Amino acid sequence: MAYSIVKHVEFDWTDEKRCRVFFVKCHSCYKESMHLTFRELDMVASNTAYQRWHFNLASDVDEGATLDDAMFYSVPTSFFVLDVRVPRVLRDLLTEAEGCLKSNFLTGASACARKIVYELAQVENATGDSYEDRIKSLKSVHPEVEPTYFDTLLTIQQLTSTKVHENSYDGWEARHLRIILAALSEVLHELYVLPAVRDDRRKAVLALQKELGGEKAITGADDGDCNEQDGQ
Repeated sequence: MAYSIVKHVEFDWTDEKRCRVFFVKCHSCYKESMHLTFRELDMVASNTAYQRWHFNLASDVDEGATLDDAMFYSVPTSFFVLDVRVPRVLRDLLTEAEGCLKSNFLTGASACARKIVYELAQVENATGDSYEDRIKSLKSVHPEVEPTYFDTLLTIQQLTSTKVHENSYDGWEARHLRIILAALSEVLHELYVLPAVRDDRRKAVLALQKELGGEKAITGADDGDCNEQDGQ
């Protein structure tokens, strides 16, 4: 997701440690978030007419995961703020899940992830008694959403609270939950944000067409008046 750094400052966290604060604007929802880190992160300006700053990271790294690991405190919790067009209950759950993951509370993060699927199924009238059935139902109801996102979410069924609590989750780590939360975020974006954006653009085009039609009508009337005068 596109973003830009609108401001950054530094201060002394301790006598020997500096803390860096970045204020970041999301180009999707146009909201700003604050992020604190002890790491030195390079910035680079985009080579455009409107100079925008962003983090200068290697091209072969996962930018979202790298920045998430670098920031020890963020407000809101999510590095990229969820659009307000996503239902509040889903936004709150995803924010809570990311907060748990940030603190390495895997039990809480996994519980929130499963709760999101349950609430999403309720909102979208998906059917099924199990998480797998609900996710498959969502996949069939919304073919416009990238299917691999739903396939990724199917792994939620492997992650029960008991397994996470007892550390018997067969290789599951925070990075696996991060993938699930990223997939959930993309599903929510495609379900609730993209359609609204398309509708806004459609309305804008229709408004321009209507305006153009009005201009043509006025021009036509003026031409008619001129013809009448010429006839006289």
